[in-house]
Amino acid sequence: MPQPAHTSSTTDALPPPTERFTLLGWVYKNLLTPWYNFVLTAVSLWLIYVLLKGTVSWALHARWEVLPANMRILMVGSYPPEHMWRVWTAIGLVALLVGYSWGVWVTRRERVAWVLLAVPVVLGLASHGAARLGWLTALVLALAAWALGRWSRTRKGRVWAIIGWVLYFPTFVLLVRGWGLPEEPFWKYAVAVQLAVVVASFIAAGWAPGVPWVAVGHAALLVLGLLMPAWRGALVGAAVVGFLVWSAARRYAHLEGIKRLAIQLGLAYIPLLIFIFVAYEPLSRTWMAKVASAHWGGLLLNILIAVFGIMFSFPLGIAFALGRRSSLPVVRLFSILYIEFVRGVPFITILFMAQVMFPILLPPEMSIDRVVRAIMGVIMFAAAYMAENVRGGLQAISKGQYEAAHALGLTATQTMVLIILPQALRNVIPVLVGQFIGLLKDTTLVTIVGLLDILGVAQSVLSNPAWIGTQREVYLFVALVFWVLSYGMSYASRRLEHALGVGQR
Repeated sequence: MPQPAHTSSTTDALPPPTERFTLLGWVYKNLLTPWYNFVLTAVSLWLIYVLLKGTVSWALHARWEVLPANMRILMVGSYPPEHMWRVWTAIGLVALLVGYSWGVWVTRRERVAWVLLAVPVVLGLASHGAARLGWLTALVLALAAWALGRWSRTRKGRVWAIIGWVLYFPTFVLLVRGWGLPEEPFWKYAVAVQLAVVVASFIAAGWAPGVPWVAVGHAALLVLGLLMPAWRGALVGAAVVGFLVWSAARRYAHLEGIKRLAIQLGLAYIPLLIFIFVAYEPLSRTWMAKVASAHWGGLLLNILIAVFGIMFSFPLGIAFALGRRSSLPVVRLFSILYIEFVRGVPFITILFMAQVMFPILLPPEMSIDRVVRAIMGVIMFAAAYMAENVRGGLQAISKGQYEAAHALGLTATQTMVLIILPQALRNVIPVLVGQFIGLLKDTTLVTIVGLLDILGVAQSVLSNPAWIGTQREVYLFVALVFWVLSYGMSYASRRLEHALGVGQR
């Protein structure tokens, strides 16, 4: 008798529901059977107990009071207490942006959301007084912005999120630094003239793009500035910037809304002028007074150096990568020499050179703040490595992409900007973000050149006789802060890779 094609047996029977759908069933299947899994589970549990017994005992008896007592100095160093509202404003703005961006872009549940929610909670518990209220306010703002982001989950909402992040960084620097007020009142008139030239250039490009005499006016303004020493900086700067604005706006004069935007800029010039002459000086001397960089410290200094290093080293690295592939021998040779020299020198050497050599190379009447010098050293160092990463992405683009762009009639610049660079940067996103994370952690090296970042402040806290023996508590907190920042950048990178389909198409 022929056998049926398929016969059921006891081996095909499903396990009982208690073993399929419960935690007990999962443990029995994966950790207890067969016998060697049981042995490995027992040995692993014993090792975990031995390793964690001391750690848990230390955590329960550690002197965690060192963190609330020194939280402010760890975060902002010696920043003036009367201007701390600026720092809290910057924290509130970033909480709004994080919450809104999360609501707009993230559509499914992510475990990293618990990390983001835990950050203000942990920092609030580790603080006291007004600081605890500030962290609680930041958490409430983030949740409210998240709800708003979920409600406006559209293309326009994503655009607003991008605009918010672009505007946040200059706002952050402005809040932290304040407005520097020159001693002489001449600067008001210089700024008024420069803004007038820029606005007039945009209006001329929007309403009369075919009139060439505007360029003649810029040239006359440039010559006039060279002939008048007192107005040289103001007029030369106005002529150069005005000409660039006019040239760029002429290319888009055909777009709808350019004329309306030109009129709006002209109308906005009047209240801006009133602000410069009436309200700027009182605000600069009271609420927005300049805070010297000597008072910048703690985590605030690390973030400032990292933000400026990333913002300026990225375009500079792209420029050197393109220069290394240039057909011009001088440009190619200069790019190669710069990249190979900087990559062959330790980072701490670049920092010392920035602190010691830059003042020697500059004229005696010119001085650069030491924080700015450190930022310049970070930019120089990061740009060389950025250039090599971008060059690797450029070499991954096939020659057919260039040929297709040329067949469409695109120029070399259009081919690089519109076709090649977007694909190259998309391919090297993981490498670039890895370098950004490394740059953030390398900012702790500025302690060696006398700047008190969060690591330098931690060392000064530990030198206090009242907190001797709390090294593990303080350094564990510093490590946790850097882990949260690095993990946030890594998560944003993964989201961007997923959105762009890196490795998938």
